[in-house]
Amino acid sequence: MHRSSYLGFFLRSAAAIALLAGCSGGGSQPPVANALQDTDTNAGSVDQVIVSDSFANIVSVFDAEGRLQTRLKKGINGPSGLTTDSAGNLYVANSQDANVLVYSQPYKSVSLTLNEPGKYPLDVAVSNAGLVGVMAETSPSGPGNVTFYKKGSTSACASVSDSNWNQVFSGAFDASGNLFVDGVDRDGNPLVGEVSGGCAATSLTTLSVGNTMSGVAGVQVVHGNILILNQNYGSFSPEIYTYAPPTGGSLGSPIATTKLSAGIEMESFAMTRDERHLWIAHSDVAYGRIEYTYPGGRFVKSFNEPHLVTAFGIAVNPAASP
Repeated sequence: MHRSSYLGFFLRSAAAIALLAGCSGGGSQPPVANALQDTDTNAGSVDQVIVSDSFANIVSVFDAEGRLQTRLKKGINGPSGLTTDSAGNLYVANSQDANVLVYSQPYKSVSLTLNEPGKYPLDVAVSNAGLVGVMAETSPSGPGNVTFYKKGSTSACASVSDSNWNQVFSGAFDASGNLFVDGVDRDGNPLVGEVSGGCAATSLTTLSVGNTMSGVAGVQVVHGNILILNQNYGSFSPEIYTYAPPTGGSLGSPIATTKLSAGIEMESFAMTRDERHLWIAHSDVAYGRIEYTYPGGRFVKSFNEPHLVTAFGIAVNPAASP
């Protein structure tokens, strides 16, 4: 799936469901995945795996073995990116209602709402200090936007955008509070950027890379290194590129490349606390969420939830440290 816009994603999802409704057998299993199942069933020190379904308007919380713990529906409308913070709070980019919903454990009710009027929040990130960054699409014609909120506040403390960015898809903070983001320009070309300063931020800086990308779909930061999911449109070989921190406005070439061994249509990913496992959301109906080793990219297991229609965002609790 080409992540051209949230609205485009929603409409294509509806068409996909209509097509599958006319097929017998109720869908298929992930190609290759089951054949490659690994004996390593360690879930990477993860307690919970959380998945947003943008079409069914639900957020599902599972334990490490795929057992459903709770399903969030009330007030959920077009959920996309997810994240958890160090306290285990869950943040949901609630795109169609133009807000971010925050839940504390055990995720039964909303504890805080961050309103983003006139925007479609696509992802949310939280720094070690509790600063919240919201990546959004302002309209089908952009520009992409990043908004910051102080810990516990519902009032934005800074908002930045760049006319060269049509959409800002996703982002993650490093340990110093710098936010790394990905997205696309007005021609649909992948972009990677950095926003520094938090509440004092004034601009979105575009970073160059030393390799070719085709379809960015998620950012994570682990011990200062920046991980970017590249869908590799046309080749059916998605990869995670790992970059050292930028110098001179460039990430340079990847210091590691993780080729993912199963599945396509990957929309986002999350790294576990032990930094050895990746959880990835697949938007295709039958795929759901799949676990891989890192940096090897070996398939571990998939959880195919019958109520999961179009998985878009994924988070784990606890997550890796930036």
